[in-house]
Amino acid sequence: VVFFLLLATSQKRVTEYKMGLTMKHARLLHKFPSMGSVTVCTRLRFDPNCFGFSTIFSYSIKSFINEFQLRANLIQGKPVKLALLVHGTHGPYEDTFDHDDSWHSVCVSWSQNGGRWALFTDGIVVSRGDSLKSSDAIGRDGHFIIGQEQDTFGGSFKKDESFSGSITELHIWDRVLNSSEIYAMEKDCSPISSGLVFKWSEIAMDIDSSLTRLWRVNPCQGKSVRWRGRC
Repeated sequence: VVFFLLLATSQKRVTEYKMGLTMKHARLLHKFPSMGSVTVCTRLRFDPNCFGFSTIFSYSIKSFINEFQLRANLIQGKPVKLALLVHGTHGPYEDTFDHDDSWHSVCVSWSQNGGRWALFTDGIVVSRGDSLKSSDAIGRDGHFIIGQEQDTFGGSFKKDESFSGSITELHIWDRVLNSSEIYAMEKDCSPISSGLVFKWSEIAMDIDSSLTRLWRVNPCQGKSVRWRGRC
């Protein structure tokens, strides 16, 4: 399994990190507060040769391991299916974009108010709903891991549930971004500052020291990065 992290250095250039994902991962170095609302956006592409379940990110707290996750189901010949998991409750898998070697932006939002959630790809809403585990806010002081599901607090990763592909520009807000804001970010290639609690940067993450660092063009500028990986 191969996973690339692209660390933005400018609007046109990013740094690419290549990792074989069995135990390797990236951990956000951020102390998260309790959040009654949250939006997470990222830009990614899946390895077109990999299929099955995949974890884009997972957030765990000591009292609940499966606190907040974005998962994918990759089926040969079918669109990428994405689903949000909150407080251990799994939302529906929704068809999004083709499972090919292309970059796409993905945003997910959730609110404790009615358990309302929404899924956006490439700036456009794909699906939305409510009643997704509205009993509690997202817990504080958790571990946010890119590319792996956590079976224990901050660890116990499984290869068959890991992400394979490329991820960059992951940002987190402590509020629900509306459709107009998400569309504007897609158009402008820049995160909205209001409510932004985590902004993608190399110094804000604990990244495995063995990763290979390569320079590539920022995918938000419409350019692709050539790469190869095996599941």
